[in-house]
Amino acid sequence: MNHSVSNPFPWYKKMSAENPVYYDKDYMHYFGAKGAWHVFRYHDVQTVLYDWENFSSEYAPKVDNILSAAIQVTDPPRHKQLRLLVSKAFTPNVIENMKPWIQEITKELLDKVADKGEMDVTVDLAVPVPIQVIAKMLGVPYEDRDKFKFWSTIIVKNPTEVEGGVNGYFQAQQEMAQYFMNLFEERLKDPKDDLISHLQRVDLEGEKLSEQDLLAFCITLLVAGNETTTNLISAAIYTFIENPEIQEHLYQYPEVIPTAIEEILRYRAPVQYINRIATKDVELGGQTIKKGDLINAWMGSANRDASVFENPDTFDLNRTNLKHTSFGHGIHFCLGAPLARLEAKIVLELLFSQFKQLELKDTSKELEMNEINLMFSIKSLPIVFKKR
Repeated sequence: MNHSVSNPFPWYKKMSAENPVYYDKDYMHYFGAKGAWHVFRYHDVQTVLYDWENFSSEYAPKVDNILSAAIQVTDPPRHKQLRLLVSKAFTPNVIENMKPWIQEITKELLDKVADKGEMDVTVDLAVPVPIQVIAKMLGVPYEDRDKFKFWSTIIVKNPTEVEGGVNGYFQAQQEMAQYFMNLFEERLKDPKDDLISHLQRVDLEGEKLSEQDLLAFCITLLVAGNETTTNLISAAIYTFIENPEIQEHLYQYPEVIPTAIEEILRYRAPVQYINRIATKDVELGGQTIKKGDLINAWMGSANRDASVFENPDTFDLNRTNLKHTSFGHGIHFCLGAPLARLEAKIVLELLFSQFKQLELKDTSKELEMNEINLMFSIKSLPIVFKKR
């Protein structure tokens, strides 16, 4: 796999043209398996995401892996039950009620840097907003946020990249599990108005969420609701720095911000690919994928498919086709999508209402990325700005 994490797009383009469905025998998965099919074109990626009967989400090894019970790695009928339970946490009403405190969190963070005229977008804004939102949803004490950040950065990595390797990876999972177990016990004795207490109470056709399900969900929410929104916010601000005329436009017409966010999701998808496993021998793009083969569906590539998106490598605020694949497709469509969109919208509205002329602090430096193929993830983004 010869591509850079800061600019994988030329590689996608080449592969889409020459090897749209391609078997890579040396590809290492984060759970230790080797070998994967890479799928690059929009319609093939959509097929893999949509057709859960042929392309199963139950690819994670069941051993000792807490996340193997999580909603995103289960298929129907189990998936449907979990989703019904958990979707109660994401009703439009619940999300609407979060608005005031997402605004409050963002305002506090912007106030801290306003007089300095500079900040690291990732560290000072894009990381703390989602972490505090998720922590507040779950009812996790704010002072534990550093632990959370530490765990969630480890869990999206490939275990081979983690300090202490696979052992370090599972240790982080175990610590996180222990942390939540203690929290579950506290909530059972003393329920609060938070998501954990809520999920401990809900039942579906008389069935309650098991502790294992609850645990997998909390960890998923923490990781999925955290890293991805962080990536969305920092990629958005980076893109608006590359296209400075957009900054003023969004300040004058804040109603355009939601469209800008959809185009960011297409242009630099926070999650670049998703795994699946073939349940039987299946034909895709002229190739035969064998039962048990693992598949990487590259959403980051699908979103730049020229047969679907005109001038795909251009960030275009007037684009009318917003059918990107960044939140998935079909039964696994991201439950947290409305929350991610809301967080990004509030952050950008407040940012442009207070600051202008956002620029990179040092244009001679390369963009510092987290070395992870799974995500478009900016590690550090030092910028300077002026107050309005």
